[in-house]
Amino acid sequence: MNRFPTITATALLLLPAAAGAGQKADRFLSGPAEGTPLEVSLAYLEDHHAGLGLAAGDLADLAVQSQYDSRHTGVTHISLRQRLSGVEVVNGDIGVHVMPDGRIVHLTSRFVPDLAARVNARAPAVEPEIAILRAAEHLGLTPGGPPSLLEVEGGPAMAAVYDGTGISLDPIPAQLMYLPRGEGGVRLVWSLVIRQLGTSDWWNLFVDALTGEVLEKFNWTVSERPAVALGRPGPAPAGARESRAPTASGAQATEDAEGCAANCYRVFALPKESPSDGDRTLDADPADATASPFGWHDTDGAAGAEFTDSRGNNVEAQTDLDANNVFTAGTDVRSQGGANLIFDDPLDLGQEPPTYLEAAVTNLFYYNNIMHDVTYQYGFDEPSGNFQQNNYGNGGAAGDPVQADAQDGSGTNNANFSTPPDGGDGRMQMFVWTPFPNGRVTENSPTARDFVAGRGTWGGDLDPPTTGDLELVEDGTGNNEGCNALIGFTPGNVALIDRGTCEFGTKALNAENAGASGVIIVNNQQLPNGIIPMGAGANGGSVTIPTVMIGNADGQLLKDELALPATVNVTLQLPLGGLPPDRDSDLDNGVIGHEYGHGISNRLVGGPANVNCLNGAEQMGEGWSDWWTLVLSAIPADTAELPRGIATYLTFEPPTGLGIRNFPYSTDLNVNPQTYGDVGDTNIPHGVGEIWNALLWEMYWLLVPRDGFSTDFYTGSGGNNLAIQLVVDGMKMTACSPGFVDGRDGILAADVALTGGANECQIWTGFAKRGVGFSASQGSSGVVGDEIEAFDFPPGLDPDCVNQIFTDGFESGDTSAWSGSVP
Repeated sequence: MNRFPTITATALLLLPAAAGAGQKADRFLSGPAEGTPLEVSLAYLEDHHAGLGLAAGDLADLAVQSQYDSRHTGVTHISLRQRLSGVEVVNGDIGVHVMPDGRIVHLTSRFVPDLAARVNARAPAVEPEIAILRAAEHLGLTPGGPPSLLEVEGGPAMAAVYDGTGISLDPIPAQLMYLPRGEGGVRLVWSLVIRQLGTSDWWNLFVDALTGEVLEKFNWTVSERPAVALGRPGPAPAGARESRAPTASGAQATEDAEGCAANCYRVFALPKESPSDGDRTLDADPADATASPFGWHDTDGAAGAEFTDSRGNNVEAQTDLDANNVFTAGTDVRSQGGANLIFDDPLDLGQEPPTYLEAAVTNLFYYNNIMHDVTYQYGFDEPSGNFQQNNYGNGGAAGDPVQADAQDGSGTNNANFSTPPDGGDGRMQMFVWTPFPNGRVTENSPTARDFVAGRGTWGGDLDPPTTGDLELVEDGTGNNEGCNALIGFTPGNVALIDRGTCEFGTKALNAENAGASGVIIVNNQQLPNGIIPMGAGANGGSVTIPTVMIGNADGQLLKDELALPATVNVTLQLPLGGLPPDRDSDLDNGVIGHEYGHGISNRLVGGPANVNCLNGAEQMGEGWSDWWTLVLSAIPADTAELPRGIATYLTFEPPTGLGIRNFPYSTDLNVNPQTYGDVGDTNIPHGVGEIWNALLWEMYWLLVPRDGFSTDFYTGSGGNNLAIQLVVDGMKMTACSPGFVDGRDGILAADVALTGGANECQIWTGFAKRGVGFSASQGSSGVVGDEIEAFDFPPGLDPDCVNQIFTDGFESGDTSAWSGSVP
């Protein structure tokens, strides 16, 4: 597992100092310098290690974790890994970003100061086989016995590979590493990679090499579970974006390929986000000649397709109906294009998803390739760690196309993406979504009426209906929130519970344990439609009785009747007319793009060899993924204030709906009021991510009015193209284990490298508007709640520029709602 070339202390000391090193010149950390980018980086670190809080000895044993150039700027991105006697430090990385003339434009450090004095051991007391068994136990697995050794690399890290039978879908690599812990301690650990059987989880676990305790685990699989709205939720207001071309409610006709001779795909074509934006069209020859020079179905780099089905160099798309993580002949399907590669499959949205498997796979294949080809233009290419079977001699690690599974049988109401280091296949799982809100509460007596009800993706069914007398719960705390064991509850009754301080699943489980036949949760907030999606939390999976939510006003009517006193009898059941057909996330390009976006951010932040950087509580991966949903479905008619929901198609809402976030995206603070100070009060990671993307969205809408909007997402010259470029380059320059300030600084550095800092005013203004101004502090990126927001600008920022932005950039012209001060 010794993947990195070694840099010895002697080599470091003998390198000549870079010319101008240590001098700030035109927003750069150093002036022009001779030598290779690596030599320039090492020389700078030698001269400036004290300023990073490091001793010279902390640089004595370094390894080049990754190094690659960005084509459009010529910047060399170098990630150096800290080691002690050849044993690596988990996420102990320094990122150095060097211009072609040797100037250093940005540097980030996660090195452990005085490492040698902080480590607890130099040799393990627990064998790797025992560490694997302890990890399996931690994951709830029961392997038949110790794993067998398959391969030994040895070295200081004692690297080896073990059989994963009964534990992992793949063999299990093990190596010694040092894991930084709280209060400055550093523990010797076994690093294990387990692709857990029977789940979507792909773990990198760290087991204490002295005690066998699992100290930390990072999941390479990121899921798109519906967020539990916290704080100040609300639906998208009137005026949100309407459907651009309403789709047919039922079958979508399939013409005879409309004269297309070859390479055609009937899909929801870019920039359509979902079926809400109109019917499918036939997209002819969509493969980009730069990103996919031999087409989408090539793998050998020679003319002619190797596959006539939904497989190729960038993605292999198929169903996984039996949830076994492999293609099963006779059960699973790939869409077929024939010799001419014409993928034209029937689709009837009035039917259930299993009736249109091929159409779903085609759309999934298409949009994965779109994501590959579009992001390639902005620098997510082979050297930076993109997903390709054949890298065509362009660098990077090959052999890693995305494995995209449509209508995966392992779950519902979700989607996920797994990102191993460069060279390992990315994995996308897309699921069918069931309708919610999807219930009603019928009051039978003393008043006959119906209430609209919502529910989560957990708890008992509403068919058959559940009928019982209603009872307001008591749990001994003086409120009706049901967060503790219920007192005096009548078994068989339906529990009426207020939404409040504990998880929905906890409330419902407490009611079930008291004998309730069903649960009605009353929202504690006055919302127009009254209800929100309910997350299961830690206990929802154990709930077997039906659980629904009704609005605050509806709940008050029931409470008033109970106070008369009166016997209130209710029925929990399906909505009138039953449920609409399920919806397939394979048809929602916004969700596909979101999931693919996890692969992008995990490979770019910290470099393609380290995919553990986005695991802290303040990490922004979910925000970067929402970014792709928004920017690649944008149209010229959109405005800055226009509210944009996420996954509204899958939540059975019109495009004007809220979707699965706490707030819609909008630059209008009356629509989306979130600022950096709200990070500690929202849900992790999705709520944290949406605040980050709100910052990016502010920047976007300061660039688009100035530079225009281009419908050419590949090579256009609009403000939207510039924003995408800054975000991609910013990821490359963002520190491992980042917080919002790290991400902001990465974008600022990217702008310096790309334009010399021409957009710094727009960047600062967008970030300052929502609290990540010059004086903002992120505290520890591993936790939330210690952030300090600030709305100020850096000294010296051109006041005329800021004033002009206030005049022209915000379409509403009203900046009184935020406290940014013009310098």
